[in-house]
Amino acid sequence: MNKYQDPERKDWVIGIALLVIYVLAISLGAVCLLPEYWWGWLLIVFGGMLYLVLRQTKNYACRCRKCGHEFEISFLVNLLAPHGVDKEGSWEWVRCPACEKRTKSTVIRIVKTKS
Repeated sequence: MNKYQDPERKDWVIGIALLVIYVLAISLGAVCLLPEYWWGWLLIVFGGMLYLVLRQTKNYACRCRKCGHEFEISFLVNLLAPHGVDKEGSWEWVRCPACEKRTKSTVIRIVKTKS
């Protein structure tokens, strides 16, 4: 079973760095590849997005702000759910499996434990 904890500064730095690299790759790809190699640019866009969502799904979970229940979400839910940042940290708008409320859920880090 996995344990959870609040994200640390290192998690924020890595996340921001990956987003900056992604935006730069899309921008540079647009300048160099469009319009002649549009399929290469789309490959960069979708490949990068899939990598970022897969990484977040594997390393992060959610904590319901209403009831405090901690839960993991699927790749598809993570891909489609609205995300954001507010005073309480990073959040995703998902349905809590415990209280069945659709609300902002705080993003928390999964701490892998050896079984």
